[in-house]
Order: sequence, then structure tokens, then C-alpha cells
Amino acid sequence: MNDRTATPSAVSSDPKRAAAWKKWFPVIQRAAQVLSDRMVELAAVGPGDRVLDVATGLGEPAVTAARKVGPGGHVEGVDLSAGMLDFARERVRELGLGNIVFGEGDAAALDVPAKSFDSVLCRWGLMFMGDVAVPLRGFHAALKPGGRLVAAVWGPADNAPALSLSGRVVLAHLDMPPPDEGAGTPFGLADVDDLMARVEAAGFSDVRGEWVPIHFVFQSCDEYARMRRERSVPLAARIAHFPSNRREAAWRAVARAAQAYADADGVVRMENGAFCVSARR
Repeated sequence: MNDRTATPSAVSSDPKRAAAWKKWFPVIQRAAQVLSDRMVELAAVGPGDRVLDVATGLGEPAVTAARKVGPGGHVEGVDLSAGMLDFARERVRELGLGNIVFGEGDAAALDVPAKSFDSVLCRWGLMFMGDVAVPLRGFHAALKPGGRLVAAVWGPADNAPALSLSGRVVLAHLDMPPPDEGAGTPFGLADVDDLMARVEAAGFSDVRGEWVPIHFVFQSCDEYARMRRERSVPLAARIAHFPSNRREAAWRAVARAAQAYADADGVVRMENGAFCVSARR
């Protein structure tokens, strides 16, 4: 679940946001592992491969790819957030993986040798990269001839309640305009036909797409609301001028809205749609 809506530089300089990602990583990754697995599968990652993971965040799908390439392979993870990369490195040390490195870098200006990777992966990052033609051209240049690109984006906001529900409820409760769900947001590439056309325009062939269901599970409605509150830094800034009692009431409304997804035991289960586009250089 990626909901970074600030500019990349703002994200990289915000330790509070990185800390929230780290805190909620187990909940997020339990849901998102299926996507990392499918991306690695679509990229045909195998022993000895060289893989580049752009916008790796906390290290996915880089870690999943590192397990596939084995000791003879190599994975590089690139992200703008130093705090997230610190967590990714810590995770790799705990896992004992010696075939993966992480570094700060901008997807719009990748500092990697041309034609040096068998696969380029990008999970929930492409939506925040502005004119996607620029990073797509960089991905194309980084790949060996015949190499594969696999990128995942969120579909329409209505199909991703784990991300969209909280902002909609909070702003409606405070009688504010609805959240921006367009360019530069998690849903900025929800027009997947257009995305596939852009990938082809960047020089890729054999462009294909598929939907992957992502099931987020929260132990309670309050846990969902708490996670979204701690993760939604731009939303917090937008409503900061309201008295604390009104902000608290808005977040209680989020917990109530999450009851629509709760089972008889109070466990919240939200199905969301992620879209995977794959292509060959």
C-alpha cells in the first residue's frame, strides 16, 4: 500500500512518515506479498539475474527478487527516502541476504549503466513520478535487450478502499471538498489502458496487463483508522486548523465507516485492485 501524495523530496525528508511506514510494514506486507510474488513471476526473475527495483521504499519487491536470483544474482533497490532505505537495509541484514544493495536515487534520472539489468520492477511508485514518459525511458535504457519491465499501480479509488475510504470520510465529516484522486496521487494512473499505451510509447513491446487482488486485513475498525491516521500525513496537514475535538470525531467516523468491511468477529477485510503492466525491451 503506497499512498505517498507529497512530492518525492518531501517524502524523503519526512522521518515521521518513514517511521509510520516502518510501524505498519507487517500489516502492509502481509497483503502486498502476493503482488511482489506476481511481479517477480511476470518478470521471469531467475538464478543469476540482475534486477533493479525502482521506488523500492521498504525493500519490496527487491527482497522477493533477491530470494529468486540467488547468490549468483544481484538486486539494486532505489528510492528517494533515506528513512525507508534504512529500514530496507535493516531487514536485509536480518534476513542474511548478501545479494542486494539499496541506494538513494531519482527515478527520473537513474544513475545505472545502460543495458545492465535483466528486469526492472516498480511497485506502487510510478504514480508519483510526474510525466511517466521520463522514468519509463530510463527503465528501457537500463534493461538488457529482451529484458522485462513490470510495474504495479493502483486502480480507481473506488476499487481501493484501504487507501481511499479514510480521506473521503474525514473530509466529508469536516464539510471539506473531497480528496484529490487524480495525478500525483495513488490513483493517478488508474486509467490502465492509457498507462499501457505510455509503456508502449516508451519503446517497449509485448505490453500486457492484469489485475491482482490485494486483501488488507485489520484486527479491528479502530486499527484501520489508526493506521490510516498515522500514514496520512498530507491529510493531517490539510485538517490541522480544525479543533482537536473535531479532528478526533472525524477519525472516529472513519472507524465507523470501516464497519462495512468487518466480519462477525470485528476483523476488517478490504479487497483492493492493483494493476500490473509487464513489457519487454
